[in-house]
Amino acid sequence: MNSHLTVHTGAARIHCTIGAGTGPAVLFLNGAFSTRRDWKHVLRALSPDLHTVTFDARGRGRSADSPDYSFSGALEDVGSVIEATKLVRPVLVGWSHGATLAVRYAATHPGEVAGVVIVDGAFPVKVFHEKAQKRVRRLYRLLRVPMRILGSMRLLARMTHHEAANVVLELDEIDAGLLPDYRGLTCPALFVVGSGPHKGSPAEEMRTMRAAAGLATAANDKVRVHSVVEANHMSVLRKSAADVADAVASLTR
Repeated sequence: MNSHLTVHTGAARIHCTIGAGTGPAVLFLNGAFSTRRDWKHVLRALSPDLHTVTFDARGRGRSADSPDYSFSGALEDVGSVIEATKLVRPVLVGWSHGATLAVRYAATHPGEVAGVVIVDGAFPVKVFHEKAQKRVRRLYRLLRVPMRILGSMRLLARMTHHEAANVVLELDEIDAGLLPDYRGLTCPALFVVGSGPHKGSPAEEMRTMRAAAGLATAANDKVRVHSVVEANHMSVLRKSAADVADAVASLTR
């Protein structure tokens, strides 16, 4: 049976769900605005022996709101959760924003991570130049009402549209500088790359992003593409749960 833990940090109160498995540890890192629930299909596809931990990031799901939604704050929370749940050399599985967190954490904590599964994210390229940045801010301004409603239902991040746009644009800047992180990885890293469009992003943008996986694999022979799946960015955890679970299994055998 799963157990639950609240992790108190300097700027947040984080809700974690801990699986009952006693095997290798696996920590899941969410998309920018999602909750731990998004991993339910992947968790069902995994071996029950794995010791899994999911958590709601600041201002998402059952975790408390925070004045700080920066990438650096999110990265600190990854370390806090690992420490509080006593995970030893976990495999980090990240989707989208969580993929970038996984790569950065593994690169900056050599020897402390057993492997990384990168789900349709952490592509080392910048795609949001000035025109695209304006489009992102306009999109989140239009989404402010549904975001507020879904946030109040704990189904989406509880952020203002300004905060949400800042999260997306900051992530683009960090992804643009990820190649040194890939070069510095001392553990294996596997990409599960989506296909098809992503609402709010032109098809050419998505092609540019996903093609940059080749830059990461060229930077370090520990990094490779595990699979390219027939699911778009938003449906990949649901439609391709078996592919993600297979990548996890290959790092936990």
